[in-house]
Formats: sequence, structure tokens, C-alpha cells
Amino acid sequence: MRLNYRNSLLVLVALVVLSFSVFAAPVQVWSPQTIEWNKIIQELTDADFTAKTNIPVDIHTIPWAGFEQKYLLAAASGDVPDVGITGSLGPADLGIRGAAVDLSRYGKEYEELRNQMFPGLMRSFEFMGTNFGLPMDMALYPMVYRSDILQELGLEVPNTWNELYEILPKLQANNKNFYTAFAFKEGQAEVVYADVSMFIWQHGGDWYTPDRTKSGLDTPESIKGFTEFAELFTKRGVPKAAESFMGFKQGELPLMLTSMWQYANFEMAAPELKGKWSISLVPGTKRTDGSINHAAYIGGMTFALFEKGKRVDDGFLWLKWFLSAETQGKLAQRIIKEIPGSIYIPTNINAIEYLPLPKEHIKVIMNQAKDSIAPAYALAPESVTLRFINFAAYEAVVEGANPETAIKKAARDMNTELDKKQREYARFITKLKK
Repeated sequence: MRLNYRNSLLVLVALVVLSFSVFAAPVQVWSPQTIEWNKIIQELTDADFTAKTNIPVDIHTIPWAGFEQKYLLAAASGDVPDVGITGSLGPADLGIRGAAVDLSRYGKEYEELRNQMFPGLMRSFEFMGTNFGLPMDMALYPMVYRSDILQELGLEVPNTWNELYEILPKLQANNKNFYTAFAFKEGQAEVVYADVSMFIWQHGGDWYTPDRTKSGLDTPESIKGFTEFAELFTKRGVPKAAESFMGFKQGELPLMLTSMWQYANFEMAAPELKGKWSISLVPGTKRTDGSINHAAYIGGMTFALFEKGKRVDDGFLWLKWFLSAETQGKLAQRIIKEIPGSIYIPTNINAIEYLPLPKEHIKVIMNQAKDSIAPAYALAPESVTLRFINFAAYEAVVEGANPETAIKKAARDMNTELDKKQREYARFITKLKK
């Protein structure tokens, strides 16, 4: 009788545990990604993560428009998800307000996860020794080229900017040209900061000083990089605006920097180019030691854990699963296969090999990702910092202002903003220092 009672008790306990796992509120993940992307992420989560852990997860789609403001309002009200997918500097912006978890609290688990990510992506999350986020996907900007046209003209793919400058006259003499990833085309000019940053970083400059309290745009290195960017348009005849996809397809722009989103469209929308194009690292700048710096802008969507979430620790377990090479590899394969014209570039170094792309392209993507740099966080809102850089670019290239004058003005404006934010966030900074 006593044995039967004990067995019945064990069964009851098991049922209670099982019912808790079934009826417990799921880990809430808010995502501004497309419904199609979120559906695939949900299916992978249900089939693998939840099946193995009994931890339910709800991938909740939120509107793309204003998603960062939505997170700030949610943090203020306390009605937050466990995990939020946001922009590059979103986690640090939430973290400085006390809304996002400093992932350093997970110790060795976090360090192991961090070490699997591309290093250039990670600096967006660090501020004063804290680490507020992890990268969800990767926005990368390599160079693409028409191998058939370069061969016809007897030209090699340029490895440095100087090599590009040497072949530009011959390209232009044949009614062809080079193009940057964004330049000043309507609808893309607000992203010209990515082009500018590439030149600044290759020359050893940065947006901010190392302590992130002042602008770094007025350093000699940044000024030199910005001037080279401006003169690409004002002195070397590169177009300020062009239809890049059609220009590449029709051969007018046989060399250009591009986003991986546009890369994904080439085979689908231009099948006639099969075997006639490839990708390479962006042109680089030679360092004093003779090596070549191929740094370019890198960004993408990111993860933040919310301090007031109901299942934060389970949310971190889900992040570990999502950011594994195996999961990211599966996600990349499904997105490319099931959503024509879409591409997912993993943030885990070991997941790149799972991409269903030509091996030579995978090698370039791997190397460009290793060389590329994400922006650092420094209290000033990302939108404000980007506006200062974009204004400087517009003044120097479109309005004809002196490049040094334009970028120094941006630095002064940035310093004013940083000073204001350091006063505004003084109480938060004090807490971080404790």
C-alpha cells in the first residue's frame, strides 16, 4: 500500500511538472523582422529548442516602423518582452537606462558565446565594461564585380583604393564606372554614413575617442579618411547617384560595393549573369607595416534581454540555442530556400560554412566579416550621430564644401550632443561605475 502511495505521489508530481511546462507563459521574443522570417524562426524553435527543453517560446512580430521607440516605451512602462530584437546600438541604449541585462552576469556561458561571434560586431554592445547585447544577423557590404567585363578590358580586381584609382580612367573611357554601396541616391543617402565610416576606419580614425566622451571625427586620421571619401566623387568622377542593380546588370557599373540583400537578388533577378560575376573584399588601405586594411561597415539586428522580463534566464538559454552554429546554419538555409531574394548571414563564425552559396563567395564573406567594424556606443542616439555624418558627407560632396571643414563641423555638433547626454545620463553612469 505504501509503495502504491509513493508511486501515485511520483506520478502526481510528474503531472504537475508537465502541466507547468505546458501551461507556463512562454518566453516572449519581440521581433520586427518580417512575418516570413519570424515564422521560420518559430518553427525551428518549436521543433528543436522547445522539444528538447520544454521551454515554450513565442516569436511575436512587431511593426518595423518605430520599433526602437516601442522598446523604450515598453521599458518605461515595465511591460517588456524577455528578449527583444533591435538595431545595432539598441541594446546599449536600453542598457544604459537600466532596461537591458548586462550579459556579463552569465559569466563563462556568455564569454563562450561571445567568442563564437565575429569580433567586429561585438563592440556595439560594450560600454564602460558592460555587455548589453548579442548580434542576431549581419549586414555586410563586400564588393561585387563583373568578371567578364574586367577580363574584356584587361583589368584586375583592385585590392586597394590606389589600384582602383589606377583603373578608373580606363573604365570611364569605356563609359563604365565604380559605385559605392549607398552614395547619394534618393532613398539611400541616409545610409551614406556606412560608406564614410569605411574610409575613416581604414585610415585608423573612428566616430569617437577611445573613452567615448568626445567625437573622433576631427582627428587627423578621420579627416584623411573623410577627405578620400569626398574626393572619390568630387575629383575621381564616381557618380553621386546611380541605379546600382541595373548598372551592374547592364555592365555600366562593373565594380561596386553592395549590400548582401542586393547580392541575394543577382541570381534570381539576373540569371543571364550566371558565371559572369563574383564578389571580393572591399578595396583596402595599406598600413605602415605593408598589410592592407579592408575594414568596412558592419551592422545588423541584435538581441537584448530585458531586466523586467518574466523568463529572462530562459530567454538567455534560447539565445544560446539561436546563436549556435547549427541553428544559424539551418536558419540561413531555410531563409535562402523559402524566401526568394532573401539572405541571412550568420553572426557565428562557425556557421558561415553552412551558407548554400559558392565556396569562393563563402570565403570572401568570412574574410570581409572578420575585417569589418560595427559602430561603438557613446550615449548619443544613433540616429543623431548618423545625421551628423550624413550632413557632413552631403555638404562636402553635393554642396562642394571643404571636406575638412565639413567633418570638423560634424565633430563639434557631436561634441555638443555628447556633453548634453553625459549630463543627462550622469546618474546611470554612476551606477555603472559601482
